[in-house]
Formats: sequence, C-alpha cells, structure tokens
Amino acid sequence: MKLVVVTSRFPYPLEKGDKLRLYFQIKYLAQRHEITLLSLVDEPVSDDSFKHIQTFCKAVHVFPIHKNSARWSAIKSLLGKTPLEVSYFFNQKIKRRFEEIIHQVQPDHIYCQLIRMSEYVRHLPYSKTLDYMDAFSIGMQRRAENSNPIVKAIFQRDAIQIANYESVIYHEFDHHTIISEQDRQHLKILEKEKIHILPNGVDTHFFTPMPEVEKKYDIAFVGNMGYYPNVQAALFLAKKILPKLRKQFPKIKLLIAGARPTQEIKNLATENIHVTGWVEDIRTAYASANIFVAPIFYGRGQQNKILEAMSMGIPCITSDQVNKAIGAKDGTSILIANDEESCQEQISLLLKNEALQKNLSTNGLNWIRSNFSWEKYGKQLEDLII
Repeated sequence: MKLVVVTSRFPYPLEKGDKLRLYFQIKYLAQRHEITLLSLVDEPVSDDSFKHIQTFCKAVHVFPIHKNSARWSAIKSLLGKTPLEVSYFFNQKIKRRFEEIIHQVQPDHIYCQLIRMSEYVRHLPYSKTLDYMDAFSIGMQRRAENSNPIVKAIFQRDAIQIANYESVIYHEFDHHTIISEQDRQHLKILEKEKIHILPNGVDTHFFTPMPEVEKKYDIAFVGNMGYYPNVQAALFLAKKILPKLRKQFPKIKLLIAGARPTQEIKNLATENIHVTGWVEDIRTAYASANIFVAPIFYGRGQQNKILEAMSMGIPCITSDQVNKAIGAKDGTSILIANDEESCQEQISLLLKNEALQKNLSTNGLNWIRSNFSWEKYGKQLEDLII
C-alpha cells in the first residue's frame, strides 16, 4: 500500500511519547508498505535524524512552523470554537502544500497522528485513520485545576472545546485508535467503543538490564521534563516525599533525568537531588537507580517510562491510574501508591527489602516481555488500515 503519514513532530530523536509511538509504527509499516511522511517541525531537524527516518520512507517532507506565529494563531482561536492546540499547529499555506503532495501520491490510506493534525486531512477523499493517542481534553482539564484563576478559565474553556472537537472530528475518519481503555472512556463520543485500543510497546532488545552500571541513586524519575505531568511528578517527589524519607534514609538520593527541564525543575538540584537534563543514553539513568517511582495520579495515556524501567529490570512504584494502561499485578510485578502517604510507605518498604526488589525486577521484566511488543501492536495497526 501507499501510505501518507501526517504528524505534528518529526519522529526522531525519541525524546517525547508521541514521537516514540510514531517512530515504531513507521518502522513496522515500512517493512511492507510505501510511506510518505509529512511532518511539521518547530525546531531544526538534524541531518542525521532526517537521514535515519529516510531509511523507512519513500519520501520525507518537513514544514517549519514559527512559534510566534503559531502562538498568535492559538491566541486568536480564543474568539472561536477551535481548540488552542489545533489552532497552534494549523497553517493554511502548509495545508495547501499537504494537499498538493497527497494528491500527487494518491495514497491508499492516510494515517493522521493526533487531533491537532486533523484539519490538514479531514476533508480529503481518501481512506483515513486518526490516532487520538490520548484523551487530550482530560489533560487540559487537569492543567486548569492547577492554574491561577485567569489561566484556569482559559484552560477549562479549552478542555470543553477539545472534548467537543474530539467528538466532531470522529466522523471525518474511517478508523480510529487510542492508547488505552481509560483514555477511550474519557472521550465524549457516542460510538467510542468502535475506537481501537492500540497501546505502545517497548524495545526490549534496547531496554534491557544493565548490571554493569553503578547504582548511584536510590530513586529515579525519568521523562520529558518540560511536560506538565512529569514536572508535577518530579516536584511531588522532591518536595513532598524526599524530605520525609530523609528521616529514615539520611543519605537518600533522587535522580531526575530527561530533556527540556523547566527552570522549576532545575532549581530542585541539591546534594541529594541530581537533575541531568538531556541524557545521551537514557538507559544509564534508569540503570543507575535502585528503584523507579512515577507518582502520576490521574489517568491519561500510557507511561512509556514505566514500560522502559520494567523492561530494564528496575523495580517500579506507580499509581493505579498509570497501571490501568499496563495491567501489572500489584505486589508481584509492581507496587501501587495512590497518594503521598502510600507513596512514602511503598518507597520505604522497597528500599529496605532487597528480596522484594529482586522479585519485582524479575516479574516486571517478564510481564513487559510477554505483553508489550512493538511488533504485536504494529501488526494490529496494519490489520486495521488495510
């Protein structure tokens, strides 16, 4: 088949969840299909990254969007009904260029990643799949709850608009995918049960135990540290959990690793808290800690960081909400903590119990290898669109 893939970010390097998802989907589909990639970019793409993606695609087209003009488009959308995120990424000139290329290709199918890109292809006369990935309206509502009154009003309004848009755009596509059952249930779409649940996998050949790496830290948290939920999780660990744990473990050390740390995250750095920023090989961050903790307490998406940590044999603690998308057994493959008190208790328990660490490491690794294969979910996507 001739496939056109449209995306709001260039799918390499793999420092964000949507890029990771699309990269492995393209890599799988390219084995048997001809792919033309149309990608927006808001920062330069390196020659190495471009060449790497070219190995999977017949053609790769990138379209720069300028952040200032994109922000202005989003601001203007406050007067209308289009969600901020959709307006931010939309450009009429780029849309015309997209249409020209797509009509030249005459694709058998268009794969559109995220609702923010749907305006570019929704009216085109080709078979189409929309990957919602997450229920974005829930993420925006959560941000509203933790904002000042003015920003809160804007975000609450936008959360409603996103939910409406998620529903409206459904009818413009032939097939639909989403990352988890909990995200599907959040959508306000009457026919949402027809949306195919397509989780992420993990590259278990890459994310594998590294016993040669020295354990410098007691706890690690890894992620894109410019992403709001990750920022909140890191602040929770550093400001609420670590001070209490120091009473039991005076020398306890926390690692916060990942690209694009906000200034608030950088300011956390102390003798006991190490903030890395971008790490060339993120596996070394996971492997350098005794346990991995992801205190994310609301349901949206699937946490790749947990899949990766478990795949590397690192004992993990997270919330029920995160584990709903993973399905690991509490006490056997993972530990569950749903609030400040239980998070502190579970970390304390795990740090003091090496036998439990070993059991969680082994069982968690086996769970990931048995249930989260990119090949498995790539095949499901292929079967859906063919």
